[in-house]
Parts: sequence; structure tokens; C-alpha cells
Amino acid sequence: MNRKLAILFLLLTASITSYSQSAASSGKIAPFQIRLTNGQQFTSSQLAAGPVVLVYFSPDCDHCQDFTKDMLKNYNVIANKQVVMVTFQAMDMLKPFVTQYRLGTYPNIKVGTEGTSYLVQRYYQIRSFPYIAIYDKKGNLVKTFEGEQPHAEIFKTIKQI
Repeated sequence: MNRKLAILFLLLTASITSYSQSAASSGKIAPFQIRLTNGQQFTSSQLAAGPVVLVYFSPDCDHCQDFTKDMLKNYNVIANKQVVMVTFQAMDMLKPFVTQYRLGTYPNIKVGTEGTSYLVQRYYQIRSFPYIAIYDKKGNLVKTFEGEQPHAEIFKTIKQI
């Protein structure tokens, strides 16, 4: 009986892994559900048509903080894009980050936590932060950046969508 359970477990794990790989490689945005700092839920189905920049980050990550600063300095590049910033960290870590960078003052930037669901993290198989997924106006994946990357290159890609 134990052998049958082990085989079943392996098959189930393999099918989940192949699903998550095929889902991310399908080029569509993760079906996220985040809680914003104001307590509201925001989901991928609430995105308007148009380009999207998804940033997966951690508020205590130095590279993430540097990217956020640069993104705001280069706001003209993202002004007409939807920016969704997702973390797994708790709200008590997220709120000071949003306050520090005044992210709530930008109507096109949504910042929230997916909590411990790790759906977005697993969907993209994220290993280092920040992770940036850039989608065109049709919702197709254009390019991803993971970990410390040249910001100029990221902004160049965002400008092109």
C-alpha cells in the first residue's frame, strides 16, 4: 500500500509541476489575488486592458528598494502602464514600504501581499528578487527579469510596450 501511495504522490507532484511550468510559459499573467494596504482585495481579473508590469519583491530586499526608487525616478516610463507589486511578506512589513516610497499616491501602481499562498512565486518559479514580468497591451508576456538586473535595460523594455 505504501508503494502505491508513493507512486500516486510522485504522479501528482509531476502533474502539478508541469501545470505550473506550462501556465507560466503560456505567456499569461499569474492569476494573482493580493490584499492591498487599505485592506481591499485586488485580483488579476480586475486589471484593465493594456500593458502590465508585475513586480514580485520583498520590502526588506535592498535590490527591490533600489529598483522601486529608480522606477519612481523614471515614472514617465510607467505612467501609462499598470504596475502591480506583489510580495509574500506580512502587511506589517508592507505598509512602511508603501509609506516610505509614497506608492499610494500613484493611481496606476497597486501594491499588495499574496500572503502565504505563494501562488505568484510558484507560477513564475521565482528564486530571487526583484522579479519583473512585463506584459504588452494584449496581455502577452514580453520579457522577465530576475534578481539584480540593469535598471536601464528593464526601463528600455517597458518603454517598448
